[in-house]
Amino acid sequence: RRPMLSESEAQKIALDYLGLSADQVTRMRTEYEVDDGVPQFDVSFYQGDWEYEFEIHAENGQIISYDKDHKYD
Repeated sequence: RRPMLSESEAQKIALDYLGLSADQVTRMRTEYEVDDGVPQFDVSFYQGDWEYEFEIHAENGQIISYDKDHKYD
């Protein structure tokens, strides 16, 4: 088995995907869960008027899913 990513590594994967740095986002939240046997980090944050949500595989760092919503939707 691969070693688990840390919360900060999962956050960096999400931020890097969008080309953002931690100081450009607000309300960063990270939770660990196992969903259907898959260990993952749920990472969410706001940047401007947009909310971003990622599910990141906790062992290999792959982005399982990504969602972007306007904060007023």
